[in-house]
Amino acid sequence: MTDQVTFEALATDIRARLDALQSDQNERLSDEKLASAIRSNLETFLASDSGAEYVRKIRFGAPSTELVGTKYARLGMDTGDCELLYDIMHSAQEAGINKRGPSEELTRTFEALSNGRYLSTAIARADDERNLREMKRAGRLDAIGYERAMRAMDTAETGFGLQLVGAQYVGELWEAARRGSRLFSLIDSFEMQDATTYIPVEVDIPEMLLVPENTSPTSSDYATSKTGSNRVQLTPSKMIIHQIYSGEMEEDSIIPYLTFLRRQAGLSMEYYSDSLLLNGDTTNAGTGNINLDDADPADTKHYLAQDGLRHAWLVDNTANGINAAGGVTWAQLNKLRSLMIDDANIHDWGHPTVSSDLVYVSDPRTADSIAMLDEVLTVDKYGTNATVLTGEVSRIGVHPHIVSMAMRLTEADGKLSTTGSNNVKGQTMAFNRNAYKVGWRRRVMLEQERLPGRDQTRLIWSLRLAVGRFTPSGAASGIESAAGVYNITLP
Repeated sequence: MTDQVTFEALATDIRARLDALQSDQNERLSDEKLASAIRSNLETFLASDSGAEYVRKIRFGAPSTELVGTKYARLGMDTGDCELLYDIMHSAQEAGINKRGPSEELTRTFEALSNGRYLSTAIARADDERNLREMKRAGRLDAIGYERAMRAMDTAETGFGLQLVGAQYVGELWEAARRGSRLFSLIDSFEMQDATTYIPVEVDIPEMLLVPENTSPTSSDYATSKTGSNRVQLTPSKMIIHQIYSGEMEEDSIIPYLTFLRRQAGLSMEYYSDSLLLNGDTTNAGTGNINLDDADPADTKHYLAQDGLRHAWLVDNTANGINAAGGVTWAQLNKLRSLMIDDANIHDWGHPTVSSDLVYVSDPRTADSIAMLDEVLTVDKYGTNATVLTGEVSRIGVHPHIVSMAMRLTEADGKLSTTGSNNVKGQTMAFNRNAYKVGWRRRVMLEQERLPGRDQTRLIWSLRLAVGRFTPSGAASGIESAAGVYNITLP
């Protein structure tokens, strides 16, 4: 094994080599000059392209040292895996499935790495159970819809476990190319203290009046100016990821199953949180939902939870939608900003003081078409040294343009059809992120249950959140903070 070289030994070696090159000791560099020369040359190197690549390799190539020396590091687990393992063992202990709970080593590791804290499951779940009974009583959640969320990941079901059981498979999962959250992280969030929360919003500012001087003791009062206000209601919706896997999966899987479940659940939450914010539509009927225009969506579809960004200009305020009826143009993209001006209440959502507050979002194919416009500035031109949002592919004016797989190709009316061949039109939109809020009633919670009668284990990831959209009138028709172009013909 190669001997380790200390900084002291390296410095001594450099000094010896310099002394050997300098015959006249009067020319010998002092330690201060040597340190200054090294520092100057190092800074020049790090500022170069080669130096930047060297720093990148160090930053991303160095393994984490948090778990060094533990058995979890030898198993290839990271901090998130340890947190999940502790969470599963802790919930099993609470449910009486495992009396021991987390081991002492796992507990010490968790406490050293994580700031996680626990709240009584009974307290956290009491409010949800009452809401669930009300949903069943009201007919909003039927038995079929509930069963659709209970797909068992056992070894008998192709696509949900069979491929993971050893049969001359490589012991590493071949992952698809997926993207993390693009939009959800741009929105301000807050903790909801009650099941229904109201956010006060300003409507307009008081008018400044020109008045004469009052010189008489019997003069009338000056006219008053009103300051308008309203409120937006947020009611949280509950969403879950319900996974069931068999004992054979634990014993026979060649993939570290704990890490696999955690990663897949994380990817799911990233995508569906973006999709809810973008595609949310509470219309649950035979026709009309922007995500399913000509059929009745299943009651468990995530987009039924809240109304989102696309709903604002496709349904609530259709005046903010532009029918491209052809290829996308610079004039259409620029027009979106002027559609976001509320003259009556003096709100200019389309021309924010901070340029990154206005964000354009497109499906990937439309984003590629927009990048071909001469007026659009792509990342390769303005460089990554600028502040670039996650998923940003270009700039429309001075505003970031993000691509999202949650934005889908649609029919000509901007809505999705059950017939896939009808969904060929592109779509893009602009929104001001200051006009939206996300309220958390429950952050992501994991519960685990062992089902010995079926030799299965149940994992349930759940959360409760609400999406708030600014409207000065209190009605969705007053939303001016989003606008979009639909029916875009793609090359």
